[in-house]
Amino acid sequence: MIQFAHPDVDNIPEIAALWNASLGADWPLTQRLLRQTMEHDPYYERDGCWVARENEKIVGWVLSKTMKNAGPEVGRFQGRGGIGALCVHPDYQRQGIGGQLLDHAENHLMQNGALPCTLYFPHHLLPGIPAECESAIALFRKRGYGQWKECVDLKRDLSDFGLPEKARAAMEKNATVELRPALQSEAEAVIEFVAREFPGGWPYSTRGHFARGGEAGDFVIAVEDNEVIGFCHTANWRSSWLLPSTYWHPLLGENYGGLGPIGIARAHRKRGLGLALCAVAVETLRNSGVLSMAIDWTTLTAFYEQLGFVVWKRYFQATRAI
Repeated sequence: MIQFAHPDVDNIPEIAALWNASLGADWPLTQRLLRQTMEHDPYYERDGCWVARENEKIVGWVLSKTMKNAGPEVGRFQGRGGIGALCVHPDYQRQGIGGQLLDHAENHLMQNGALPCTLYFPHHLLPGIPAECESAIALFRKRGYGQWKECVDLKRDLSDFGLPEKARAAMEKNATVELRPALQSEAEAVIEFVAREFPGGWPYSTRGHFARGGEAGDFVIAVEDNEVIGFCHTANWRSSWLLPSTYWHPLLGENYGGLGPIGIARAHRKRGLGLALCAVAVETLRNSGVLSMAIDWTTLTAFYEQLGFVVWKRYFQATRAI
């Protein structure tokens, strides 16, 4: 008989093993990442997290958050609920367990006034349903989720990376702009820039980076007239915190890296600085020893293709007013 309960952090190894039995070939979940998502996420809600058990064995898991205490800093997520994970062990699929787990999660969101419900939120594991998971897509469609849209993760081997001619030309055209890793003394300037130009989730993640003792040099910045006008957050295998771009690092090899978010101040767009900044960030990762890297949750495929990135993973996002 299947029973449903809220898990504890002591169950993290079992939940990770369940996930990997179901999705691990393409999304290998480390206990490090799961602890980051559950233990170290200020928005984690135990009441929104459920496991399905058969004779004490965990055979299913769902993660949901109401974001009711998010506050304005995370922008569009304030007051919204989200389903961040749903998986069932392959031996127990097609028995209605996934639907029952979703019932529990949606009831939690509804009881806490989380409207609408999305398939993503801060500290997400995946930005949507993997395109390969046709049964999950069908389940959410049946439940009335709509406004479907696609996003992708991208990947690149850096062994042959060089600055593209278009990026070089933009750097020459904008000779007054420095593109380089930030100095530790520029940490506050980076935070202030991101908060001013990109209010919402990006200031939250940027402040979190520095609050955890992260290095300013993990941000490659664009500086003109002593003012930060662009930023790009990077990470590699030495980083103490996994960025979404490095979540699935077991597939990237030992010397892995990642990038994102990235942005240029509104007043300085259409100067070619976005491509130039991204190119310098990738080059900086390569020079630090990164051999393979990823970029997560984007729709700007054509932009990153200019730097040799290719689509790695596809996801579908959706929304429902419960």
